[in-house]
This record gives sequence, structure tokens and C-alpha cells, in this order.
Amino acid sequence: MSERPEIAVIGAGLAGVHLARLLSDVATVTVFEKSRGIGGRMSTRRADTHRFDHGAQYFTARSDAFQSFLEPFFAQGHVAEWNPRLAGAAASDPRWNAPRFVGVPAMNSLAKAAASGLKVRLGDAVQNILTAGQGWRLACASGAEAGPFDIVLSTAPAFQTAALLPSGMTGRNALDQAKMLGCYSLMLGFDAAPDPGWDAFVGDGDPLAWVAANHSKPGRDARPAFLCQTSNSWAEANLERDQEDVRRDLLAAVNDLTGIDTGMAEYVSLHRWRYAAVQTPAGQPYLFDPGLGIGAAGDWCGQGRVEAAFDSAGALASAVRMHLSGG
Repeated sequence: MSERPEIAVIGAGLAGVHLARLLSDVATVTVFEKSRGIGGRMSTRRADTHRFDHGAQYFTARSDAFQSFLEPFFAQGHVAEWNPRLAGAAASDPRWNAPRFVGVPAMNSLAKAAASGLKVRLGDAVQNILTAGQGWRLACASGAEAGPFDIVLSTAPAFQTAALLPSGMTGRNALDQAKMLGCYSLMLGFDAAPDPGWDAFVGDGDPLAWVAANHSKPGRDARPAFLCQTSNSWAEANLERDQEDVRRDLLAAVNDLTGIDTGMAEYVSLHRWRYAAVQTPAGQPYLFDPGLGIGAAGDWCGQGRVEAAFDSAGALASAVRMHLSGG
């Protein structure tokens, strides 16, 4: 292995960015992201007239480690607490009393700020990991290859990670047992809309599980923008349906649930997340095969929260650092 190892990290969500930060002092790290922006499922859709946090809606910070990580981003204005007026199933549920946080001015602001100074290649999906002597090369969707790398670490969703990593790697059984569920996000932008009396409505049935007034979050544009997400079970049953039919059904459901006239929306868009929530976690904090120099981390190692992605990345970084030091 060279004096300063070359490491590839696949995925520029919070797990990938945090992992790269933790390893950048002991290795040359390159992050590969298939999308055009940083953030993964902590993502933001920018329309001509509105913005929507159409992936993760907020996050909590339960551990001292995650709270310490967030402190400088609070100080810099990249993160703020969100205290929505709650309605629906959450209104009387004490589990919703925990503080909720969001990126400012958009959900992806935290990951973008954390990625400052990192080498990130955007808009070029990794399609295959190829052997290259004692290391690895990455075959990308652009047709180019990158590498060689001493170590490759994936923070992509479990199914995508499983398609990339070698079948014989240590921890493969745990990876194969991890299962994720889909979700639909319906985005509605209005020139003017009535105040429904709440900022977040939690549904207790299908198809809608969550409706949020995105404009109520700190640092957002004041123009009314509502983000509506389905239950994972409904999404799984409808992932392969005609998307126009899905859109029509969800518009009707929003009308019925909230009383908001979706026919008045000047912007309507539907996004299908195939891997949005963890159904069955891998059951271990990370995967790493030191003999191969291959590893993986993500929220799918734990319970699917943003904080779980942070924890998994930290655990994998510690294992890689120990490996590089000869421990």
C-alpha cells in the first residue's frame, strides 16, 4: 500500500461525506456521487418558483457525538431547530416531543457544508468495481474509469451497495439481509394557499403518512410549498404503477386529508424513492473486509435515521483507520 493510500467513497449523502472527512487526514479520498448535488436523501428539489425538501424531512440528534458534530454547523447557520405545529396522529404522541432539526436554507445544506474541501465527483454513477493489480478501479456511467484505489467504501443504499460489492467479502450475509422500502414524495407549490392550522400532519393510514408545509421550516422561502409523502407500505405496493395514476391518486388523497385544493397548485411534481426507509437493518454498524480493502456504511446498518448514517460512517472510518495503521 502506498505511503498515502487512495480511497474511493461511493455516495455523497451525510454518511459518505462524514466518512470522507474522517479519513482525509490519513488518505487521499475521492467521493463519487451519481446525482448532480450533494446530500443523498437529505435532498432538495429546486423548482422555478418553489423549493422542497423531498427526501428526509428533519432529523434528531440523540447522541453526544452527533450533537458535537452539529455544533459548528449550528453556529454557521447551516442547521436550525424546527418546531412545527403538529396535527394528525402526531398531535398526542409523546414520541414527537424530541427536538427536530433541518438544514438551512435547504435540507442538503448540512451535507454540502460538511463536504467543504473534499474532492467530490458529481453526476457520474459508479457501475462496477474492477480489480486493478493489488487495488481497485471504478467503472463509471460516463464510460470513464477511475483509480486505482487501495480501498473502496460504499455508502449507497443497501440494494445498490450489494450490486457493487464482491460476493465473497466479509459481512456479505449482513449486507444481503438488509432491506429497504420505497416512498413517494408529492410536491405542491402555490402562489397562495390557506393556512391549514398546522405545519406538519402525520397520517395514520394509506396512502399518506406525512404532509408538511415546507415553507414553515427555518430559512425557507415564504411561498407556500407542501411536501406530501406516502407510507412505505403503500409505496411498495405501487412502485411499478403508471406514475400519472399514482400522482392522481395522491392529489385526491391530499384534498381529502387536508382540505387544501390541490387544483390551485401552480407547481406539481412526483418523485419516486425506491430506497427510502429501512425495513430490515444489516444488524451490524458497518461492513469492512480488510483483506479486500472493501467496505460499506449507511443508515441501513441501523434504524434508517440520519443519525444512524452518521454513526455507521464513524464506525467504518475507525475500522479503516485501524487497518491503515496496522492495527
